[in-house]
Amino acid sequence: MPKYTEEDLGRAKKLVADGFTVYKAAKDTGVPYETLRRHIFGINVTGSTGSGRPTVLTRTEEDKLVEILAYLARQAFPLDTSDICDLVQQFLNNLGRETQWKDNRPTRFWLSRFKARHAGVLASRKPEILTITRAKSLTEEVVGAFFSMYNGVLVDLGLEDKPDNIYNLDETGLSTDPRSTRVIVPSKSRDAYLKTASCGKATYSVLFCVNATGNYFPPFVVYKAKREPFDSWMRGGPPGTAYGTTPSGWMEGSIFESWFQTIFVPEITKKHDGQPTVLVYDGHGSHMTYRTAALAKDNNITVVCLPPHTSHAIQPLDVAVFKPVKVAWAQILKRWQRESRLVAVDKSVFPTLISQLWKELDPVHAVAGFRGSGLFPVDAEKVRSRMVGPGSTSRDDIPSPDEALQDAVLSVLSPEQSSETKAALANKTKRRSRVQNKSGEVLTSESSLQRLELEAAKRAEKGKKSPSSQQDRKLSKKREEKGKKRSSSHKIEKPSAKRKVTKLTTRSK
Repeated sequence: MPKYTEEDLGRAKKLVADGFTVYKAAKDTGVPYETLRRHIFGINVTGSTGSGRPTVLTRTEEDKLVEILAYLARQAFPLDTSDICDLVQQFLNNLGRETQWKDNRPTRFWLSRFKARHAGVLASRKPEILTITRAKSLTEEVVGAFFSMYNGVLVDLGLEDKPDNIYNLDETGLSTDPRSTRVIVPSKSRDAYLKTASCGKATYSVLFCVNATGNYFPPFVVYKAKREPFDSWMRGGPPGTAYGTTPSGWMEGSIFESWFQTIFVPEITKKHDGQPTVLVYDGHGSHMTYRTAALAKDNNITVVCLPPHTSHAIQPLDVAVFKPVKVAWAQILKRWQRESRLVAVDKSVFPTLISQLWKELDPVHAVAGFRGSGLFPVDAEKVRSRMVGPGSTSRDDIPSPDEALQDAVLSVLSPEQSSETKAALANKTKRRSRVQNKSGEVLTSESSLQRLELEAAKRAEKGKKSPSSQQDRKLSKKREEKGKKRSSSHKIEKPSAKRKVTKLTTRSK
């Protein structure tokens, strides 16, 4: 809707006639400068009040496009700006409509104005990776069964109104890569270099544990090392921080069992004095051993494992805690790089930085995580809102009766496969053959193919030399049996010990 009226436009024209500049009259009356200029000088004037030149797509077509974009986002197929341009271009081509755009492809200006016109419905977000396994695992049946079981556990233990006794734990990796946001450089600059102390590939594994009231346990840091940690790796962290080492740098069953026994159980016993406690986690094998399960049972701790591949929607730490943690960690890294004059974040520095991170943890995020995951208060609808559709690209599933728009959506989501794509898919499903090569030898696709053909020829030649017909196999078997008989007839049978004794006894008589 235009932000000015016919009276505003008439008043602006009168001001210009009285000697005001077009810019001054437009500013005083609220009429857009370009609109007033066109009306004053008679440029493309239709005689009606409007908010500017007409859009390439009609209001109805844009509303259909917005509906399609929202539908695709719910199917976990959100489109970026390039995809939207492809969609609109294909749509216009299907309609047979010619526009001022080159090849009917929208411009950046149109995209920016389109986003502004529909800012209340559409928004720009950085997508989160959702694997096809996770998308298929979060179903109505899985969600219903889990929350029925989980609610039953809380009711049986009397914890429906005791968020302090409900815990969630999970580990995450904190990278030393300081590149977190865009930076400002000269427009003519092709590169944007950031001077750092290292390449930023080091990642430290940290176990988080929090309850539904927002109380965090001290962190459990796992270093990548084959031997015991040095004392410098454990100085400067938050009070009560636990440290351990594994060859991989990630959690393993034995080290988690040690933390559970020496840190978690004593703290739970001290805080809740034997009252029932629920611990929710993602069910990863590194978090559970027989000893851990026995300790939980002996200390009145009920362990609830989330359904496989659903932690992105049901685990509180994943839902609302880890994202702000990573944002705060990026700022801590940037501050460290500048204050230390580009000193690398090694194991002796990491405890100090994790201490700074723990001071910035907000209990509100943890409470929001339990609420958003539906674990407290118990609400399965919170998770159902995170379920995505089956991702079908059938024409019947597209919420628009416009066939031209349906064809455009299908062409963007499921375009015709190129010859390269078909070859790659065929290679993926083709039966594999091991290529024999020497240690350190480099092979090309041509040389590997030649070697496979040579090996196949050798096997074929070997098959020709061996008896192939049934008659030949019988003949060779008979010859083998005859040879065994001949060899056995030439053997001299040695007298047994019993016979020797008997013979000697006879002689003595």
